[in-house]
Amino acid sequence: MTRVDVSPDAYFDVIALLGDAPRSVLPMTVFELHLYAYLACVLGLFRGFPAASWGYLFAVTSEGVPFSAELETARRLLTARGLGSESEEGFIAPHADTLPAELDELSSLSGPSRRRECLKIATRCALALPIGAVRQAVGSSPGLAAAAALGQNRVLLQQNDVSVLHDEYEAVCAALEEETRSLLSPAVLWLSARVLRGEDAR
Repeated sequence: MTRVDVSPDAYFDVIALLGDAPRSVLPMTVFELHLYAYLACVLGLFRGFPAASWGYLFAVTSEGVPFSAELETARRLLTARGLGSESEEGFIAPHADTLPAELDELSSLSGPSRRRECLKIATRCALALPIGAVRQAVGSSPGLAAAAALGQNRVLLQQNDVSVLHDEYEAVCAALEEETRSLLSPAVLWLSARVLRGEDAR
């Protein structure tokens, strides 16, 4: 496999997710890697990134979880290049002697700073909420929940889903007493509201 086979955005995301994740979040499972990447894409919408400009697509699997084929290819390249390793149990860990230099090189290029912020916030949400709650919240988000209920494999973040997400984000920001430039507070509040909404629907 060569680097040209991989989406540059997906490759950066895998490197940044593993390189910037808090220690308590590592190692992460393959599922968690896709979950955090999808959450970052949603947060990107809140920062003005159109879903079509994120660089790769996500689909919902029959199990109701987000998955990206491009991200999976990038993950495999990461391990093939010795930047990280995957255990027999499916846990991915970065290699501290090689991955930081790759992340620094990629981050020196123009453009990824706002993207990297979204990726950082996605993993930091796991410091405020258990990973199970993050999964529950994302699993109940627009587009994903309906497709999972019907057992459909479909591309996520279609136009109607994006409109609902923007409405939800505006409601979350309105609920915060003070304006915040950080995505972390609104992200955690949005996830928490999604968890509570799911519990109320039971």
